[in-house]
Amino acid sequence: VFCPRKPHPFGNEYHDICCGISGILFRILIVEGKDKPKDAEKGRFEKFGKTTELLLELCSSIFHTGRVVILDSGFCVLKAIIKLRQYGVFASAVIKKRRYWPSYVKGDLIERKMNERNTGECDGITGKLNNVSYNLFFLKDSKYVMKIMSTYGTLHTSSEQQDTYRITSNGDSVTFKYTECFENHYKYRHAVDDNNNLRHQ
Repeated sequence: VFCPRKPHPFGNEYHDICCGISGILFRILIVEGKDKPKDAEKGRFEKFGKTTELLLELCSSIFHTGRVVILDSGFCVLKAIIKLRQYGVFASAVIKKRRYWPSYVKGDLIERKMNERNTGECDGITGKLNNVSYNLFFLKDSKYVMKIMSTYGTLHTSSEQQDTYRITSNGDSVTFKYTECFENHYKYRHAVDDNNNLRHQ
């Protein structure tokens, strides 16, 4: 079944959040367009900006639970995940360059430094914003540098973590273990997509 991006040509588009372990949806919100009534009631988090508002609204049912939310690059806004941390929810988001790098991320410098490393090596930077600590984690992959913005996690690997394999540009095989944030990202990043695919079908 081929289902193009919703809505096409009719239908609705949704934002949703679900449990990566059980697959149960926590929240689903319809995307309201420019034709939204101007006198509609304002959201309780509107003062924080659009991205932060959406993130907080989606996560409101899990506030103060200490859960970890795995976000895609569309939510890579440091102020948003810091605000989420203040509501008792940890998060990590993939860092990607759109037109510019996200605020507080010197992406070009990070890539230059990490390209000198061997495949599988990790590094990180710790910072603080509004008295909340955050991390920028980097992983040298075989063809690119993976970058994650996070309010949890370390550079340590778990003994239970399975080995990951890569083929380098030289044709060599490299074995390494993901650190916590990268492991969680690859393990749970498809949870929402899987729900969306089931609903569309």
